Amino acid sequence: MKTEKKFFNVMTSEGTATLLLYGDVGVGDTVDSGRIVSELLALQKQYGKIEVRINSRGGDVFSGMAIYNALRQSRTDITIYIDGLAASISAIIALCGKPLYMSPYARLMLHSVSCYVSGNASELRETATQIENLQKSLASMIAGRCGMTAEEVLSRYFDGADHYLSAQEALEMKLIDGIYDMPEGEKPASDSDNDIYTYFNNRLTTESQNKKNMALINDIQALPTFKDMADEGAILAHIKKLESKAANADALEQANNSYKDRIAQLEAKEITTFLDQAVSEGKITAEQKPMYEKLMASDRTATEELINSMKPHAMRRAASFIDTNGGKSGSFEDKTWDELDKENRLAELKQNNYELFKNKYKERFGVEYKD
Repeated sequence: MKTEKKFFNVMTSEGTATLLLYGDVGVGDTVDSGRIVSELLALQKQYGKIEVRINSRGGDVFSGMAIYNALRQSRTDITIYIDGLAASISAIIALCGKPLYMSPYARLMLHSVSCYVSGNASELRETATQIENLQKSLASMIAGRCGMTAEEVLSRYFDGADHYLSAQEALEMKLIDGIYDMPEGEKPASDSDNDIYTYFNNRLTTESQNKKNMALINDIQALPTFKDMADEGAILAHIKKLESKAANADALEQANNSYKDRIAQLEAKEITTFLDQAVSEGKITAEQKPMYEKLMASDRTATEELINSMKPHAMRRAASFIDTNGGKSGSFEDKTWDELDKENRLAELKQNNYELFKNKYKERFGVEYKD
């Protein structure tokens, strides 16, 4: 007895492609004949071997026959596997003449063709004739597989009842070529066709997800930091380690930002103290303080050097007299540049005593006045 070890090879690899016939057969259903046939034609141009895996309750007869003929006429190396259930027309597809294997829990079900129809007597008789002709064609397909005559198949399997064949029964009838092995401990909940069908559908989903997970693990192991991680456990442990480092780095960054804020606050306080002292010494005025704050923010060192180089103004002496023009002092010599500026008398000084104007400008700003 032949056995097949490979199971649910849903990925194309090493010159082999797998075509899944999982679900109902029919136009618009999961096993759509148009899609299946077009995929088969495309795959046989690219791969030297094609595996067809079946888990289906059946469906539309004509769609199934289209798939049957496409598989039967293909010259590609095709092997068919009934993983779970091959019922009704999906059983006919499985018996298309290619090497056929069943899982030890699979079931192959044959029965009469049925349909839903309405109409007059003539229309119903015509439909019945079509069904009978279809059954004869299907019986011939099955007969060619197991060595029975078409009449024997019609009599045994197209009698109106559902005939479920186990893998062992199908093997003894020579309908299949072998039973493939499955891992120990893995089996459906019961021998019912529904449990078998559901089990293999769920298994397919699990196997597909496992393959995706393996592909993801391979991608992760391709990263330099994960190249020495042997398995999923090592990868998860390394991820936790990286997460711990990231959390620690985040904590350090927050602490660093806090220190930076405190340093900025101290620097701001130092700048305020320095500028307040410069104002008290008469090196700058209170009105000029915001300007020097901006300069300090841009270049503190250079700005401090500039202010430190300024000479403090002499103590402002009380005016010896008050003139009749708004209470302004009458002497320019006793006034600082800022005092004259505050009294709006700089233009008057420039006009009346240009040399004194230039001297006060140099005293105030530390550079020569240029016209």
